[in-house]
Amino acid sequence: MGAAETYRQITTKMGGAWRVKPDKQGNRIRLLREVLHWMGHPERRLKVIHIVGTNGKGSTGVMLASILQTAGYEVGHFSTPAIMNDREVITSNGVMISERDFVWHYQRLLAEIKAHGGDEHTLTKFEWWTLIALLYFTKEEMDFVILEAGIGAQYDATNVVEHPLVVAVTKISSDYLDVIGKQLVDIAMDTAAAIKEGTTVVNYPGQDIEVFNLLKQRTQAVGANWHMSKPVITIMKSSPEGLVVNADQLEGLKLSLTGAYQANNLSTVLQIVTALKAHHYVITDVAVAEALAHVKIRGRMEYDRERNILYDGAHNPDGMTSLVAAIRSWHLPLKPVVVLGLLAEKNYHDILEELLPCVDTVIAVTPDSDRAMSADALAAQIVMMSNVDVEIADDPSAAISLARRVRESSRAMILVTGSFYTLRAIESEGMK
Repeated sequence: MGAAETYRQITTKMGGAWRVKPDKQGNRIRLLREVLHWMGHPERRLKVIHIVGTNGKGSTGVMLASILQTAGYEVGHFSTPAIMNDREVITSNGVMISERDFVWHYQRLLAEIKAHGGDEHTLTKFEWWTLIALLYFTKEEMDFVILEAGIGAQYDATNVVEHPLVVAVTKISSDYLDVIGKQLVDIAMDTAAAIKEGTTVVNYPGQDIEVFNLLKQRTQAVGANWHMSKPVITIMKSSPEGLVVNADQLEGLKLSLTGAYQANNLSTVLQIVTALKAHHYVITDVAVAEALAHVKIRGRMEYDRERNILYDGAHNPDGMTSLVAAIRSWHLPLKPVVVLGLLAEKNYHDILEELLPCVDTVIAVTPDSDRAMSADALAAQIVMMSNVDVEIADDPSAAISLARRVRESSRAMILVTGSFYTLRAIESEGMK
């Protein structure tokens, strides 16, 4: 049997829970550290930059990876969710893990788990991918590993790393309420668990004041180092194709990511770079400028100029607020035609309140997920909330046809947004 077929069989068997249910999380990190102990603690040989928070982890991680690679370092990157292929979750210098490497590390890990009385179901899907990433990055001898948390930090599988070099906290928002806690401070407390003795802590600018204070208190309590210096960033130009900013001595810096909110993510990235320089790593301004001018993030404010299509996984109210702010700042001649799919568990009412006033037509689709909100239910909700024209697409191919038909005689932008599962379904049908 070839590696591709073996990989397919393994990932099909992983088709159960992506994460552990909240009431069963208590001992998971202890279990994962025990498994890594059986494997010889490969994670202790890695220089880990742990990115935690609610919004902006993906943008921050991709920008940082690009900068470090351009500076000449070997970089491993673990980031969820994937858009087109699950193997996008684990990349080495921007190249996703091969099926052969995935299978090899999975089988090594499974053999050790079975030797200690476990089986294929001992770990959740997210835990399998996290541990395989750590094994793979160690074998590949990465100079740096960028490890993005999934949800929160305290019980997140990525928190298995005991001594991260840097912990970067992106914007903490209310997206995980009822999953982690009832208030924003609950999410902050959970996220702060990533901060450990000796690490350098980088914080997103403009963090909620309660969150800021809690993170700083945690940093002091565990003997970590709070990174003080923040760059002054001024946006000089914003368009669907990206930003031009001044960032301290870096004037006229081109960022190929669009959306004004990326300036704050860029601040986080530049703080990490400064922190790494303090550890005597060499990262030049030329490398920073070159990397940022060409960085792309699949499914996050990703603009196809030729087709005038914008893809953005704005899957929560904060993400949608940032997307809408960007659209308004561009002063488009026509309101966008939107292909939208959401998960039923998300705060879809707040998402729609943000989006609907600035769009012309919505084409409702059902995301490729068992947690999806149906296109019919989404359309009904939109009709109740606004006078926006709504179409229902039976499948991604129909959504594409409808979007092109609606804007056939205009120059309106097509916006594909909502759940990342929506983007996966649309892209798999060849919209690009």
